[in-house]
Amino acid sequence: MQLTKRRRRRSALERRKALTGRIFCYFWVVGFLLFVAVPLVQSIQYAFSRVDISMGSVTLNPIGWRNFLTAFTTDAEFLPLLFDSLTVILIDVLLVTFFSLFVAVMLNRKFRGRALLRAVFFLPVIITSGALIFVMQSDVSAQFAGQAGQAGMPMLQTVDFKQTLLTLTNNNPAVVVLTDAIDRVYQIIWKSGVQILLFIAGLQAISPALYESAEVEGSTGWESFWKITLPMISPIIVINLIYTIIDSFTDYSNTLLRYIQDVAFGTTLDYGYSAALAWIFFGVISAVLALTVGILSRRVFYMND
Repeated sequence: MQLTKRRRRRSALERRKALTGRIFCYFWVVGFLLFVAVPLVQSIQYAFSRVDISMGSVTLNPIGWRNFLTAFTTDAEFLPLLFDSLTVILIDVLLVTFFSLFVAVMLNRKFRGRALLRAVFFLPVIITSGALIFVMQSDVSAQFAGQAGQAGMPMLQTVDFKQTLLTLTNNNPAVVVLTDAIDRVYQIIWKSGVQILLFIAGLQAISPALYESAEVEGSTGWESFWKITLPMISPIIVINLIYTIIDSFTDYSNTLLRYIQDVAFGTTLDYGYSAALAWIFFGVISAVLALTVGILSRRVFYMND
């Protein structure tokens, strides 16, 4: 009798969890149908057409795969920008993931001011939302365009220490790697807020009894990290990798993304070719995500395993 009641309670709990999950999905589906579905279909039509705009009217002239062939055979900028983006994203994703895991492990310890430090690391996520990032980008663009007086604060006139160091060391490969890593420190910290919070949530879900048992058995902190912490948070690592890859591909500083935007809204105003480039870019993102998930899915530890 008690076993039957337990099964009923478990079944009711599972149904409530499933309903909650579906409700969250319904919000996304409604938003997708209202705001994304129509532009998505239009972009596919644009990618296979030559778009002519005259007197406020849009005319689509079907040209098949010509826009896609142009990207790989004629455009001298697209492929170099694509390979450069992939290289930069690979480095940034690895650095952001390792840095956010390291910081999360540190912030998961009990010490005074822990909540304040968590807020500090998450602050860039809030700052880069909405109109604030637009104002910051406009200010930086104006400064680099020589309009510091209109943008507000004047640009600082500083010495290029990186170039000086490379010149003194004759572009030593080790120095190049070191300076590139230093250049990315600010960007890595700026992009690690969400990943740190996810890692902290995963770390707090690990039962302290596991660490206590390991300590009784004579395990060191380093061994506990590799045998307990890392396997238990492996699903969070996969989630953070997926999030970081998408965030890096869609970041405003991505050169290929800005090139696609310039093709559509710059001097050429070629909406069809820009749509084709966007879909190629989307295909590359999907391939990278599929490869990442395919490699890591077999190495992920789940509680039910």
